This record gives sequence, structure tokens and C-alpha cells, in this order.
Amino acid sequence: MFKSVKRFDVKTCIITCICIVLLIFLSACQGDTNQDKAQKNPVGSATATSIPTPTPTEGTMNMQVPGHRITPTPAPKPSPTAPPVLANGRPVLAFFYPWYNMSTWNANTMSDLPSTKYNSSDDATIQRQVSSAATSGITGFISSWWGAGDQTDKNFAKVLSYSATLEKQTGAHFASTIYFESNAPALQGTSKIVSALQYMSAHYTNSPYYFHWQGKPVFFFWAPLANGRTLDQWASIRSQVDPNHQMIWSAEGVDTTMLNVFDGIHLFSGGYWGLQSNTMPAVDQGFRNKVDTYNKANGTNKIWAAGIIPGYDDTRVPGRQGAYSIARNNGATYTTEWQAAMASDPEWITITSFNEWFEGSMIEPSATYGMLYLNLTQQFAKQWHG
Repeated sequence: MFKSVKRFDVKTCIITCICIVLLIFLSACQGDTNQDKAQKNPVGSATATSIPTPTPTEGTMNMQVPGHRITPTPAPKPSPTAPPVLANGRPVLAFFYPWYNMSTWNANTMSDLPSTKYNSSDDATIQRQVSSAATSGITGFISSWWGAGDQTDKNFAKVLSYSATLEKQTGAHFASTIYFESNAPALQGTSKIVSALQYMSAHYTNSPYYFHWQGKPVFFFWAPLANGRTLDQWASIRSQVDPNHQMIWSAEGVDTTMLNVFDGIHLFSGGYWGLQSNTMPAVDQGFRNKVDTYNKANGTNKIWAAGIIPGYDDTRVPGRQGAYSIARNNGATYTTEWQAAMASDPEWITITSFNEWFEGSMIEPSATYGMLYLNLTQQFAKQWHG
């Protein structure tokens, strides 16, 4: 009996032990499973059946793709529409005319019309023109200027103002200067010229959006020796306005004796006779050589600004004497001019013009050519800027 009970007790013990072990094992497994779940899905985290809604982070987009970790990224910075211009870099300056209104546009007096007719005084117009010029690689305008208080003066102030906005928005630096229209009625005579230049210096040249070269404000002068004006007269004017030569004056024309008073020459004409004789590279290089020769003989640093023109046609201007035309050849003329200008290694390149519609030299988008010339400008300016 004792033995039977013992055998029963042993069996019972064995069974009991096995059950206890099984219970301990099952409990441990359950604990591991719960621990794994706790690690993969901490309190407040998403389960496999739900897509988490991330906490919005400043500067990031509140968006998640299932199965991918959200990586905060900084807010994007605006991309510039045109490369910023480095100080003392390689300027591309376009002659600019801010004098149009809606009644100006007339196919009988112009060889082409703008894609969008405009009023030059409208803020939206100036914003569009500055932006499109900067995008195409132009670094500033040479803005036609007829005197203090004139429409051209008021609109030049707007060009400078919007250039500041452009830089804030895009990073593109656009610096413009004036084209002193020496034949303008309000600018006749030494005293009036002196007053006008003093006005310009006081009102605009301290702006960072006024074109400076090597730290000095630049002025362009149209036909300084026309209508009886002389170099002696200009020397007198400069002695009153800029006795210490803290400005840079560029004269339009082919007469290098102007370098005795002025700091450089430019060709509004683009040296078009080189196109007619198929010698455009030689024409530009010839002026480079003349300026270099002057500098070597006088120990100076006079500036050669190579001019570029896409074509020309002033034959419809009422009363214009000596009118002529230069064929555009669907961009081939412009290409020849750019290549010759760059080959002459100028300090500056000037484009005649951004929008001289009466003389048919514009590169602004037109009814006939659309964006062709701004696109070509962008291509060549990029090459020039290096």
C-alpha cells in the first residue's frame, strides 16, 4: 500500500513539475512578445494598421509616406533667376529707354512691336523688364536720361528701387547707370550739364544698385562732341563736377582723343560697318588696340566697352535723315557681334539695345522674334561671365 501510494505520489509530483515548467515557459514567452511590442510600438506610436500623423515641424512639410521615416529638412531657399554679379566682374550693360506710353506703339513708325505693349512708368512694367534682363544675364541698364524731373529721371529711380527688391527675392544683383543724352534740351550749356551731373551724383550714385566700377560710379555720355561741344568744354565741366576723378566717364564715339578727358569709349553703333564689310572681329580688336596703346603711352587704365547690336532699322522714324537698316538674319548678326566683342577682351560689353523700338535695335521680346534675343543673350552672357 505504501509502495502504491509512493508510486502515485511520484507520478503526481512528476506531472505537477511538468505543468509548472510549462506554465513558467508559456509565461516567459508571453512576456517576451509583449516586450517586443512595447519596443516597436511605444505608447503614442502608430501600429501597423495606422499611418502616423507627424508633428508639424517648422520649415518642413507635414507629409508622410507609409514605411518611410520622416526626416526634417530645412525650408528651401529661393533660387536666383540670374547669377549674382561679382564686384569688378564682367558687366553686360544694355541701353534702356523708359519713355514709352500706350499711344507710342505704331507699326507705321516702328519695324516691330513688343509682345506686350506697355507704359514705361508702370511699376509692373519696370519689374518685368528688370527681371527679364537679369534672367538673361544682363547685369544692368544704361538708362536714357534727359534731365532732373523728366520722365526718364523718375523711371530711373524706379529701376534702382526694383533692383533692390529683385536682389532680396532672387539674389541677383542688377546695377544700372544713366545715358547722359547730351543733345537733350534741358542739358544744353556748361552750367546745365554741371547742375545735371551734380544732381545725379547727389541723388543716385550712393545706391548699391547704381553701376560702379572699381568702386567708382559710372556715367555714359551720348555724342559728347556733337553740336559744337568740345573737349575743352568737357574738361571744364569735369573740373567742376569731378576734380579728383572719383567717377568714371565713358564717351560714345570712335575718336580716341576723347580719352584725354573721359575714362573710356563705347560704340552705341556696335561698329556695324564691320558687319557690312565682314570684318567685325578686326573692328573690335582695332579699338582694343587703340585703347591699349593710349594706356601704355600715358600710364592710364582707360576702358574699352565693346558694343553689340542685333540689327537696326530706323527707316520708319518720321523726319529721320540718313536712316538705314542692318539685317538681323534671324540671330546671325547678333551672334557675329557677340563673338567679335568677346574676342576683343573688353572690360565691359554693351548691348544696343534692350528696347529702342523706334530704331529697331531692341532685344526685348517682340511680335516677330518672341524670346529669341533674350535667349541668345543668356547663352552668350553665360559664356562671357565664365
